[in-house]
Amino acid sequence: ASVSDYVAKTWPIGYRSAEHTYDSEGTFLNGISADDELPDAGEPTGGYLWKNFAMHGVTYRHYGEYIVTKWCNAAPENKKPTWGPPKVAGVVCNRTVIKKAEPLEKNVGEPKGGPSPYPWEIPIIAKNIAAESELRGHFDPLYPDFEVAYPDQLRADEFLNEFNQFVAARNSGKDTMPQFILLRLPDDHTAGLTKNQPRPAASVADNDLAIGRVIDALSHSSYWDDTAVLILEDDSQDGPDHVDSHRSLALVISKYSPLPQTQESNAIPFVDHAFYTTINMVRTIESLLGVPPMNSNDGRAAVMAPLFSGPGTQPPFVADYKNRDNGLIYEMNTKEWKEGANLDFTHADAVDTALLNKFLWQDRMGDTPMPAPQHNVFPPEPAASAGKSKRPAKQYDRD
Repeated sequence: ASVSDYVAKTWPIGYRSAEHTYDSEGTFLNGISADDELPDAGEPTGGYLWKNFAMHGVTYRHYGEYIVTKWCNAAPENKKPTWGPPKVAGVVCNRTVIKKAEPLEKNVGEPKGGPSPYPWEIPIIAKNIAAESELRGHFDPLYPDFEVAYPDQLRADEFLNEFNQFVAARNSGKDTMPQFILLRLPDDHTAGLTKNQPRPAASVADNDLAIGRVIDALSHSSYWDDTAVLILEDDSQDGPDHVDSHRSLALVISKYSPLPQTQESNAIPFVDHAFYTTINMVRTIESLLGVPPMNSNDGRAAVMAPLFSGPGTQPPFVADYKNRDNGLIYEMNTKEWKEGANLDFTHADAVDTALLNKFLWQDRMGDTPMPAPQHNVFPPEPAASAGKSKRPAKQYDRD
């Protein structure tokens, strides 16, 4: 849980403008992958989690993270991307996109290869490439990287294809599921209000249902006894609500989760109010899998133990399909979006988040005033009294 000196010095430039390329996800300008044996300036000295696993004999598999997808409809980019791994040119394909009612790829859909219910064009995967050498042979070649036009339902379909094979193997006496799985479901980034792309509400509902389907399948399988799922929302987008804008949503799901105080169907789930960061989640993963901390940041971080303090009787979960059945996940933006015409949704994190927050709020809340961002985790220092020096800043324990 650290970054390289290179990333520490360059990410502020990337966040403020298009003055620098994105070199933090195993790719460089024009989609060159670190798997091409080029040195990865973005890799921390201690490596990533998967390097730690490889060194200590822990099996692992990636679905879309640190993977470069070549899309059939992608053209090479000659400009510097504002943010996010650059798209690369695809290869010659029989078709480049899937339009509504056209058959989906054979590995996805209900039924598999059935007609697309989505009104927007869905890009087709030409090829996936590992972005790091440790990921060779440790990723699903049919699972794509970031692309908001590619529904998370199709990602869930492909993951569950492999998961069901793991379950069948375990039930026959062979345990083939990797000890660590990194599953990327990115569509809650949304495409904003871009015309002919999914509505923000559709993307978020799509993401929620995809997670629900994965947890439904896991919790009804033989892996429920010894598997934990740790979910961290990428980019809370500093969106204002009643919680400090520095926060992000995090979930820990397992059979050993603390139970609600009552067994009523509307009971509030257990909420751990401890102050955690991403480093705590990394440390918890290391602890669960029995590998040492990668660095002192991990080593000093507290394990999220309260989230595993339940009696081991958490019942299986059932996915809620209402937003599929009511058609929400299929809704598309149909109007021109002039204010956001220059925003780049082809890469993760390429847009002005404050501007996107405004549009997302208006899409859901209309003319209701947008609340001011809350910043109360690290309170501002009181103004210095006239003629007096400022008092020392108060120290806060981040653990």
